[in-house]
Amino acid sequence: MTTYDYFDYLLVGAGPAAAAAAVAIRSKDMVGRILMLGAETETPYQRPPLSKGLWLGKDKEANLPLMSNADWTALKVDIVLGDPVTNLDPQQRTLSTSAGKTYHYHKSLLAMGGRPRQLTVPVTIQDRVFTLRTLADYRRLRTQAAEGGKVVVIGGGFLGAELAVALSQQQGLDVHYAVSGDGPLAQILPPVLLEKVSARYRAAGVQLETQKTLQEIRAEGGRLVVRFEDGHALNCDWVVYGIGMEPNRALADVADLKMALGGIAVDAQMRSSDPHIWAAGDLATYPDPVWGTPVRLEHWDNAEATGHAAGLAMAGETTSFAHQSLFYSDIYEFGFEAVGICRSSMECRTALSPDGAQAVIYYLQDRR
Repeated sequence: MTTYDYFDYLLVGAGPAAAAAAVAIRSKDMVGRILMLGAETETPYQRPPLSKGLWLGKDKEANLPLMSNADWTALKVDIVLGDPVTNLDPQQRTLSTSAGKTYHYHKSLLAMGGRPRQLTVPVTIQDRVFTLRTLADYRRLRTQAAEGGKVVVIGGGFLGAELAVALSQQQGLDVHYAVSGDGPLAQILPPVLLEKVSARYRAAGVQLETQKTLQEIRAEGGRLVVRFEDGHALNCDWVVYGIGMEPNRALADVADLKMALGGIAVDAQMRSSDPHIWAAGDLATYPDPVWGTPVRLEHWDNAEATGHAAGLAMAGETTSFAHQSLFYSDIYEFGFEAVGICRSSMECRTALSPDGAQAVIYYLQDRR
């Protein structure tokens, strides 16, 4: 890194949003100094394979980085890793890190993403309770899975659903999968697909437990006991969960930025209520051009798209954000791709292919 502590563009976070912003800035400004600050020790990398392709051999860790170190250097982007930002002073336009470094900026992007919503478990069993967000989490979970045993997967959203698939295809594992709804991805899939997906888990040997709301996890006789609010309990060797994400909003709170839907409220150029601060990715709540309402999305495609838009705006572009983010999931041989607002509680219309192997689901709101 250079010895300067002043940067024209200071990007907080080293995920897809910050990476896309850096590339976009460079497409418009070849001389402004860019610094990316990441809490992790990895340069920006792909996260979707952590719960998908890495488990099935379709992806390799070596292919995860979005760009090589040499590419970042060629792009003239300085990167400091493993040193989380702890304070933001919008009046002085400075950021401070846990290592005691202070950086001055002209324009800053907040793209710290989020962290898994945590379960409260006794300290004595925390080494047997896992979640998945980072590459370090994946490596730890992969080591545990290699030891085999009985695992309980908790969470009916994308992460829980994908982890149950991945683990069910690892030798030596007895997988029990608990969801609070009627099945995996029940908040999205209409009944016709929910039934097919649930049956596929059971065909793979997964013990699917529906309508199970977690009450506690405790140790008992050397094993773990997962107890649910209906009194049902499961004994197991370890637990992995995906129960949602919490945006990393501490810096936004310190800077007294306007918030909405749990994230930083931004305009159509991803600019926050502070004229020198932008936000992107999981943290950004932006005006959706189609639905006409503020939205905050936690999808990879959205992080890249909002990051790109923020970078262009920081470099002087004035184009309004118009992207409709795609999200996807792979459940065994079923592949899902979706765009827009998709909730199973909405009116749904299904168009099936003649052989029933493919379908398009239309989700209607006010007959749209």
